[in-house]
Amino acid sequence: MKILNFLSTMRFCICGLLFAILCLYGCSTKETKKNDEAYPTVCGSFVQDWLVRNWSDDRWDQEFKDLKEAGMEYLIFSPALHTDNNGNVRALYPSSLTDNSNDLYEICLRNAQKNGFKIYISLNFHERWWQFDYLPEWLYEQMDIGNHVADELIKQYKDRYGETMYGWYWVWEVDNLNWNRYGSRETLARAMNINRDHLASVTPDMPFMLSPFVNYRVGNSEVNRQLWEEVINRVNFREGDIFAPQDCVGAGGLTIEMLPEWFNKLKSVVDAKPGLLFWANIESFDQRFWTSATVDRFIRQMEQTKPYVSDMITFAYSHYYSPLNVNRQFHDAYLYYCQHGVLPEVAVPAPVTNLVVESQNDQQTILKWDAPQDKTGLLGYRIYKNGVQIGEIQCSASDICNNTFTDKDGSNGDVYAVSTYNVVGGESLKTSVKPM
Repeated sequence: MKILNFLSTMRFCICGLLFAILCLYGCSTKETKKNDEAYPTVCGSFVQDWLVRNWSDDRWDQEFKDLKEAGMEYLIFSPALHTDNNGNVRALYPSSLTDNSNDLYEICLRNAQKNGFKIYISLNFHERWWQFDYLPEWLYEQMDIGNHVADELIKQYKDRYGETMYGWYWVWEVDNLNWNRYGSRETLARAMNINRDHLASVTPDMPFMLSPFVNYRVGNSEVNRQLWEEVINRVNFREGDIFAPQDCVGAGGLTIEMLPEWFNKLKSVVDAKPGLLFWANIESFDQRFWTSATVDRFIRQMEQTKPYVSDMITFAYSHYYSPLNVNRQFHDAYLYYCQHGVLPEVAVPAPVTNLVVESQNDQQTILKWDAPQDKTGLLGYRIYKNGVQIGEIQCSASDICNNTFTDKDGSNGDVYAVSTYNVVGGESLKTSVKPM
């Protein structure tokens, strides 16, 4: 996309000014909607404890400032209590349930309050959830543990952090395969109600959010609609609660082109539940290579879901776009979009030079190349084998770009190619090499 010329800028100046104000002061609250804006943005991000466990007050403060600069007002924090498959328990707050704790919620809430942010707190999670080898009673017991965690969190923080401790996030991610089995929908709804009913009684003003995911390979959009129609009808949602499905583009469960069909189906279900809000959870990563999505892809995802939802959050700005965690080009490009409604004009970087196969044997092929002399616009490299992308390298937060790649499944006759690319998806010509 190109920078708006002078006449276009004048034509959109009023919208741009209004939205710049929104970017500075946050997107929306549970009482308002922003779906009539000229272009979509996200109003909140997730963050996981492994990323922040060593953050200082200064680091938290800067993260909230960067998120606010990008127009956000919500942060969803990972489970307060986590149990792994070996039964090891850790807590992100001082808990009676384990000695293995670290008070990450205190430092998060303190800095969130300072910066005017609202925090959605997750309760407990057990890794056995993913195995789906348990009886309903085990899941109900986990919900009871979650209620105990909620009581401890309220006692520990609510009086001091009031509106900053804003909502609850139901961290048990529901898929469209296992929960379509016989009897599973009723079990799921009952489990959710164990938490929702308790939370409504102890914190009636705190909204409740969940974010399920799908994979089109294991079920179609109509079956997924039926799943959630039954579950949502059974759950005691309250006004202002939020159903925020993952768009699943980053994880590969859906393509961008599939989003309208799947979100339209779910919208009909949410619309039939009075008071329940419909948001989207936009994925800002590429799970194939665990890299950050270029900003053009992120914007396309939002554009495809915008007609169906009233707000959007993302997994996860702090992990994949934060200028203190990844290359600053992501944050700067998104800020430009936030302010102007279009992507910035970024030069397509020059191709790589001197691509060679440094070594090859039965186990692996190692490629090496020289970066272009002019690094303008360079965000990273894409690696191809026989015309199919097999890898991606992104420049680090300190702008260091690795220029080697190891293919552990190479063989004689493979043709490799490497290209450069920029933060808005522009890609150079490919430089190719065939092993001798």
